[in-house]
Amino acid sequence: MPRIRIFTTKNSLKWVKNVELLSIEPCNFEFTVYDSLAHLQEIFLEKIQQVDGILFSGQIPYFFIQQHFPNVPIPMLHFDVTQADFYRALSEYIYKHKDFQMKRCLVDFLYEENNYLGVYEWAEKDDTPYLFDLSMQAYADMDVYNKLRDFHIEMWKQNKVDVSMTRLGNLPEMLEPHGIKPILVVPSEQSMIKIIEALLKEIQLLQLIENQVVIGHLEMAINRDNMADLEYRQMSLHKAILDFSKNNHMSFIIHRNVFYYEIITNYSDFKLITNEMQNCQLASFLTQELKFPVHIGWGIGNSIQEAQLNAEKASQICATSETQSYILSKEETLIGPLGDKDWIRIDTQYDLGIEKLSLKLNTSPLQIQKVMAVMDKLQSNMIASEDLSSHLGITTRAANRILKKLEEHGAATVSTQLQKKLRGRPKKVYEIHFDRLERQTDQQMH
Repeated sequence: MPRIRIFTTKNSLKWVKNVELLSIEPCNFEFTVYDSLAHLQEIFLEKIQQVDGILFSGQIPYFFIQQHFPNVPIPMLHFDVTQADFYRALSEYIYKHKDFQMKRCLVDFLYEENNYLGVYEWAEKDDTPYLFDLSMQAYADMDVYNKLRDFHIEMWKQNKVDVSMTRLGNLPEMLEPHGIKPILVVPSEQSMIKIIEALLKEIQLLQLIENQVVIGHLEMAINRDNMADLEYRQMSLHKAILDFSKNNHMSFIIHRNVFYYEIITNYSDFKLITNEMQNCQLASFLTQELKFPVHIGWGIGNSIQEAQLNAEKASQICATSETQSYILSKEETLIGPLGDKDWIRIDTQYDLGIEKLSLKLNTSPLQIQKVMAVMDKLQSNMIASEDLSSHLGITTRAANRILKKLEEHGAATVSTQLQKKLRGRPKKVYEIHFDRLERQTDQQMH
């Protein structure tokens, strides 16, 4: 059963508690009353531990929390007054007060972000209500309740309004000493149901994402020189995986093959292992524990088969004699090497233009996509072998071969750049011309 924390003021608690009577999917609602926005800020992080979703009784606390805690990982929404709720309250008042004039009304919950609840679509230009502010941003102020109170009082003192309409449950109490009785507009049960159902969908989507399968493909580099100790390497790698799992309190399903291990985990643990896809704790652990390199590929997919294939592809990108880790997402984005300050994102999706370049340059589409990703990262088409080496995690010699091949096929030209310390030979820099080559290819085909 989803556990939902609702933050509300004391004056709004009565109508907020109606959630327990609504015809919705069973939920465990927990209510937290706050005295002020400063109080809400103080208790917020403590109160959202172990909850699946967060609701606010209104938009002011919601936008305030969004501003002060922008990275809350839990689905979060607020109850709101809809057009139907607003016009129901307005119609009831007009029915009882035939002399009502819209231009002598103050409505403190109309602003650009909610399209002024449609008022400007029907009201005459000289018959529109007074507003507190045109933008919702003004409501994220720590002192907004007092500012709203003072605004209502001032408008009444100046005899500009006869009616105040508010969304704030504590404002009637604040205005009572001044003889002002505002119309309090609260969300209807139907509006509340829509918000709760939307929150439940967000919770379910997040749970699906957190529980989706992620595959790790851990491959050992095998050649004639190390075939003799293959069994020792297999046992050492298996033990290291188990130790990492135990040390981090994670449950892996481990499949053993002759040349690689496959671990199955969920997306939630995967984010912890890779520090939100920034660096790989498993790679660091294996580097310390093992005397041989392991190529780690993480695969995310819509099915186990897709995740397995992506994991294997990602592991094959590791091109050095050290332990490295790459990710290939279900959107076919390659990320890595993780933990390296020069790591990059490579879009590996099929692209007709890249396929044409691949044929013309006699090189793989992935190789071209890698070079393009480095250019994007550097924000330049001027690349030295050292740039390619550091960003792709390959040797300088391998990077030189790639650039030399591009030059031979007309996709790059060489220039030189003096070293900063003015010592040694000038550094060779390649200017990449993929765009020019693409245009030539298109012209030839036409």
